[in-house]
Amino acid sequence: MKLEKQVNGTMNVLIVDDEEKITEILALYFKKNGDTPYISHTGEKAIQIIEETSIDLIILDLMLPDMDGEDICEYVKRYYNIPIIMLTAKIAIDDKLKGFRMGADDYVVKPFHPKEVVVRAERLRPNQSQKEILQFGDIKIYTNENNICLKGKTIHLTQHEFIIICLLIENPRQVFSREDLINKIEGIDSETNPRVIDQHIKNIRKKVGADVIQTIFGLGYKMNEKVMKNEI
Repeated sequence: MKLEKQVNGTMNVLIVDDEEKITEILALYFKKNGDTPYISHTGEKAIQIIEETSIDLIILDLMLPDMDGEDICEYVKRYYNIPIIMLTAKIAIDDKLKGFRMGADDYVVKPFHPKEVVVRAERLRPNQSQKEILQFGDIKIYTNENNICLKGKTIHLTQHEFIIICLLIENPRQVFSREDLINKIEGIDSETNPRVIDQHIKNIRKKVGADVIQTIFGLGYKMNEKVMKNEI
């Protein structure tokens, strides 16, 4: 049976890592932040918690004793609308791109400070404010959700994908560089390779249509205003 979501602005945070010290420290920091942490040291237990508890955010290690964290990420993104922050010792851009392809919303590279994880989690906190709607052609977006409606069909976007498409739709005539978009997602001090944006754009196109976002060669990306002709 599903538990009811908390309505006081706190989060139910699932921390999945086989290192007990990491889960205990992160749980302590999330408790101090006013959130409710759940801990799992295996993938099997993590899935059980996800199925039995209303989880708002998952902190997920890639290396687990019984299954890959990437498999759990794929499972969650297939059946649930839960943001995921991946913990990994891998820093290669290809590894990050692989994670984003599977639906990861953010990455934290080990070793890390627990405060960094909490701050990144705050950026993914569900918005409890009243719904506002953005519309672009057949695309309708409820700005406090990660889901968009395309011709009556609900489509899930990761948090980063959602931020990107909202920014583009709010400024349909503006061209945004990779650096503009990565700064919007992670802040101006981010050291993330801006090429990650290309994968996000590819994922958005796959979900909402190849022609929705234009590539302006040498400059960046913008919404394709021709799509507006299909607006109902």
